[in-house]
Amino acid sequence: MILDKRLVLMITDKNGSRHINVSMIFRQLSLYFLLFIFGIVLFLVVSISVFNSEIKDINTKSVLIGEQYQKMLKRNSYLNEEINQRLEEIALAGDRVDDLEGVIGVSKDEYDAEKNESLLSRIDVASITGAQKAFIMKFIPNGRPLDSYRRISAPFGNRMHPILHILHKHTGLDFGTPVNTPVYSTADGVVDFSGDGWNGGYGKLVKITHSFGFRTYYAHLNKIVVKNGQFVKKGQLLAYSGTSGISTGPHLHYEVRFLNQPIDPMNFVKWDMKNFDSIFEKERTIRWQSLLTTINNLMEGQEKWDQQPLSLKEQN
Repeated sequence: MILDKRLVLMITDKNGSRHINVSMIFRQLSLYFLLFIFGIVLFLVVSISVFNSEIKDINTKSVLIGEQYQKMLKRNSYLNEEINQRLEEIALAGDRVDDLEGVIGVSKDEYDAEKNESLLSRIDVASITGAQKAFIMKFIPNGRPLDSYRRISAPFGNRMHPILHILHKHTGLDFGTPVNTPVYSTADGVVDFSGDGWNGGYGKLVKITHSFGFRTYYAHLNKIVVKNGQFVKKGQLLAYSGTSGISTGPHLHYEVRFLNQPIDPMNFVKWDMKNFDSIFEKERTIRWQSLLTTINNLMEGQEKWDQQPLSLKEQN
């Protein structure tokens, strides 16, 4: 029996010999306890070593990331300075284009003869600020007068009239759409006609006068919700589509006019902030540089007015 085993310790000195009996089970328990303590210590040493290695690796990576971040900040700062400098140079050059044409004597006839050249080479689009673009897109017709439509049933240009069967110039764009589709204004303006009648076959018609010589027509309507003389905003509901007047089916006839001359609405329907410069290439009947210069002068005048003290504004 393990309990009967004994460990006998004999101690001898000048006084004689003494015997001490130690139980074998006590010895084994002591050995197991020492092994347990040793295992814990070994585990802690290994764990601490691994943790220290991971922490050191993380610190090294953090330092590298910090250095890369500082380099990126310096690079971005340099690029921003370069961009701002180039924009200032471009804006300065753009402001001088119109004046330069006047100095060298470019007449309207010469302008018309040369209008087939790239307008983007004469109009400095990069110098037009975000505020100027927003101003232009607010007051000049752009985008669709409908949220959705089935198809373009008739484009702008010469065609055979579907009812009268004569060759004529179709002065607008026909959007095939169900009756009572909401129709919206494509720019800020004033309603100068809102009503029914012959109107050259337009049926129920809304005409809006916009800034800088632009007008838009919305024809063959079913119901009109605006009145003559009413100010409207871009995107404001004007009417609901229909098939009034000379019409072969429900659709919206949409026109864009400049100085009362019809121009292709498709160029303006596809025009938005994402492709802001496209209109200058596609629509060549408008002297865009002169118009943009006028808009720029108006905005500069407004900024100067806004910066005046309230007392001076009251005096004016």
